[in-house]
Amino acid sequence: MTCPTVSEHHLSEVFLTRSEVAEILGVSPTTVTRWAREGRLPCQKTLGGHHRFERAIIQDVRERMRQSIPAPFAKPP
Repeated sequence: MTCPTVSEHHLSEVFLTRSEVAEILGVSPTTVTRWAREGRLPCQKTLGGHHRFERAIIQDVRERMRQSIPAPFAKPP
């Protein structure tokens, strides 16, 4: 019995690189790496030591970041 293979294309749909995460979150790639090392962004490491981030988790983080930042020049109620 063999293990099913996952195409590289499918992996790129599920996992993001630190540069892709940085662009989505509006931060630098260095910040993404620091957050990953601090445990603030869940990730997996490749055999080569590169961080990979699940797209769904990063999209959730982006939404939470948007909700926590007040709109600029918003008038108080």
